[in-house]
Amino acid sequence: MSSPKTASVDSTATPEYVASLPPDQSRPAVNRLANEVVAAENAACKAHPDVDWQTCMSARLVINFDRYGFLANHCRDRTEYKSLRDCALFGRSGVDWLLAMDGSPDTDFDWSKPQQSRDAALKKLNDVLTKACEGKPEQPGNSCFSSESARRLGLSDTVAARCSARATLEQRGACIVDAHDAAMYQAALANLNRAP
Repeated sequence: MSSPKTASVDSTATPEYVASLPPDQSRPAVNRLANEVVAAENAACKAHPDVDWQTCMSARLVINFDRYGFLANHCRDRTEYKSLRDCALFGRSGVDWLLAMDGSPDTDFDWSKPQQSRDAALKKLNDVLTKACEGKPEQPGNSCFSSESARRLGLSDTVAARCSARATLEQRGACIVDAHDAAMYQAALANLNRAP
C-alpha cells in the first residue's frame, strides 16, 4: 500500500495575500486553494484502495472542515456525496457567519438547506455589521465594516487594512469573504497534514 503524500499548504494563498490582490483576482486565488484541498483529499483517499473512495472523501470533508463540531452533528449522516459536500462547505462558512454575531449553528441554521442558510447567515451578518458601523467611517482606507468583520471572524488587522483599501463597500465585503475562505481552506489543508 502506498503512503499518502503530505498535503502542501500553499503559503502564498494566505488570507493576507488574498486580501492584497485586486478585486478580480482574490476569488480565483481562493478557488485554486479549494481545488488544492480537493486534490489533497483525493490523493489521501486513493492511497487507501481498500477503503471506498466516496466514504473516504465524505469522512475527510467532515473532519477537515469541522472547526467546532457542528458538521459532525449535522452532516455526517448524509449518504450522497454532493449533499454531504454542500453541508460541509456551506455549513462551515455559515457556522462562522453565525458565530461572528453570537448566533447558534444548531438552532439558527437550517441544515436541510445549507447553501440557502449560509447565504441567509451572511446577509444577517452584513445587517449586524451595518448596524454596528452606523455613523462610523466607511470609505476606502477607513472602513468600519472591514475592521469589524475581520475582528468578528478572527482575521488579522492586515486583512482588515487591505480589505479596507478597496474602492467600494461591496468590494470590501467580498474581500473579507475571500480572506475568510482562504483561511478556511488553509485550515483544511493543515488538518489533512495531521490526518492518518
